[in-house]
Amino acid sequence: MALPKKRGRKKQKPLIDTLPELLVSALADSRDFILCFETDEETGKRKVHVMTGQFITPCMLRKLVGQAESQKDEGSTLMSRKWTDVRPVG
Repeated sequence: MALPKKRGRKKQKPLIDTLPELLVSALADSRDFILCFETDEETGKRKVHVMTGQFITPCMLRKLVGQAESQKDEGSTLMSRKWTDVRPVG
């Protein structure tokens, strides 16, 4: 009896190629874009999390901005700009 064929994993686009698309989509829809890293304390394996949606409240944003400002000497970067919706009208 022949063994059933194994299904191959779908080839995923590399994260470096997917990130620009996700960022542009989040900007176009005025959604939050969050990228953060996690290191498993037991194994040391790293994982990256990319999230888009409505996550950050005004209070949470003030806290995150303050934390980034206080950690600038440790390499944190904070960029803030006025935002104008760039969606085409029509």
